[in-house]
Amino acid sequence: MRKIDSSNKLILVKVCLCFIDLFYWVSGVMLLCIGVSVQMKLHDTFMVVNEASSGVPVIITIVGGVIISISAFGAIAILKSNHTMIKVFTGMQLIIFLIEIIVGISAYAYRGKLHDNLLRSFLKTLDKYNRESQVTKGVDHLQENFQCCGAQNYTDWFNTTFGSLNSAVPNSCCKVITKSCGLNLSNDAANINQQGCIQKLKKWAGEHIALIGGVCISVGFAQLLGILFSYMLLRLLNEDYVNLDYVKLSLPCLNHT
Repeated sequence: MRKIDSSNKLILVKVCLCFIDLFYWVSGVMLLCIGVSVQMKLHDTFMVVNEASSGVPVIITIVGGVIISISAFGAIAILKSNHTMIKVFTGMQLIIFLIEIIVGISAYAYRGKLHDNLLRSFLKTLDKYNRESQVTKGVDHLQENFQCCGAQNYTDWFNTTFGSLNSAVPNSCCKVITKSCGLNLSNDAANINQQGCIQKLKKWAGEHIALIGGVCISVGFAQLLGILFSYMLLRLLNEDYVNLDYVKLSLPCLNHT
């Protein structure tokens, strides 16, 4: 009876661990898709805001790929009931979980400096407009996509080389883009987007951070459950090995009698 109970426990734990691993894999796919989509949408934008910030979606993509790989390894370990592989799977989950905590704490501590760094970098980049083709393309793409103008507002352009020479803003600042629409500030100021791009970017990030945060919390929860059930599976496997060794030792004694 005890052997039957132990066998049922082993099956139950393996089934639960398989579902957790599947959820873990789905979370990895979601992070991978989010990272790739952000890179595609903001590819030119990173040239304007901050080249260092371009690493954020890359990190999200890499983390997603690592989670997919670990979950695939875990699925093989669970199906094979391999003691060593399950130990490695548990260790990898624990390491990733600790790294996520450290990154999360670092990001939270850095959040206060983020706005100042973005603003300083943006203003510095605006002065390269119309002089560097990649920067010009990135600025226009950003202002058109987010319907914004300048860093804090459209007057930031008057402190740049382009704005001071032409007394104008780029055409990408216009709500309805026409030829030389950025030159008609006095006659058609209503056609200029008044809000700065930093505020628009923060708003966009705030709308999407909830999704990323939700996925990350789900991943963390799945990792904790995965570690717990992996430990339970290891204990049950150890019990089975002990019982099997006991049976092997008992058989010669029974045959002798």
